[in-house]
Amino acid sequence: MNKTTSAALAALPEGCVLSLRTHTANPNHHLWWNNGTWWLHATVHRPDYTKQRLRVPLETKNVGLARSRRDAVLGAWSKEQRAWSQTLQKEAA
Repeated sequence: MNKTTSAALAALPEGCVLSLRTHTANPNHHLWWNNGTWWLHATVHRPDYTKQRLRVPLETKNVGLARSRRDAVLGAWSKEQRAWSQTLQKEAA
């Protein structure tokens, strides 16, 4: 994974809920081709009921590599989100 993508792993704002939709018919979902490089696009919902769009440059022209980097970032964000949810549940109990 490249430096930019690694740095993006910390970009999920605390307390936000990652909004992911999976479209199996489109393997490039959440990917965007911009000026010769692939980007990851995702949306998070903030605790104040607003939303924020996140953009992460995947720094590759190779769609296969872009997909694997996308999956790594989204997987890390999802894991982080699950950890926050568990912490909130424990605090509420």
